[in-house]
Amino acid sequence: MAAETSGPQRSLRFVGRTILSVLVVLWTLLQSLMEVALGPVLRFLGGLPIFATIGEGLGRLPPYVALATLAVPFAVIEPIKAYTLYWFGIGHYIQGGIGYVLAHLASLLIVDRIYHAAHAPLMRIGWFARLMKWLFDLRQLVMGWVRETPVWQSASRLAGSIRRLFTRRAARP
Repeated sequence: MAAETSGPQRSLRFVGRTILSVLVVLWTLLQSLMEVALGPVLRFLGGLPIFATIGEGLGRLPPYVALATLAVPFAVIEPIKAYTLYWFGIGHYIQGGIGYVLAHLASLLIVDRIYHAAHAPLMRIGWFARLMKWLFDLRQLVMGWVRETPVWQSASRLAGSIRRLFTRRAARP
């Protein structure tokens, strides 16, 4: 049987969960905004013959060549994203924020596109398919927990209010 946690431990756990919830809400918001903003651009680029040809070529790569094609930009972009968060954390808010948005943009435009185009060959690598399933399940678990928090519920209500406001304004003649 687990021991009861003391008042300070409970308070510390509450603060930690609240901070984590706020960070996940902000990350999800940024991700959603980037996807909404870039959706038309990605659809346009995907429709261009050159990018359609590249995507088809990526889909026909041997599995480990597809993995290398994904790994190289991932290995460059993800550390840059981590560094921009560090930069933001030490007080370079503008540079860190802009750097993060640009790195995230590069991740969506390059890494995400390669992943989706080369999905079929990548999923033929057993350990990679298991890793991606585990990561997806972990993300679902975390998002399920976050959606139950007051921070998420408040942000969700606010987003709904903003969406309704824009919908009403857009419907006006």
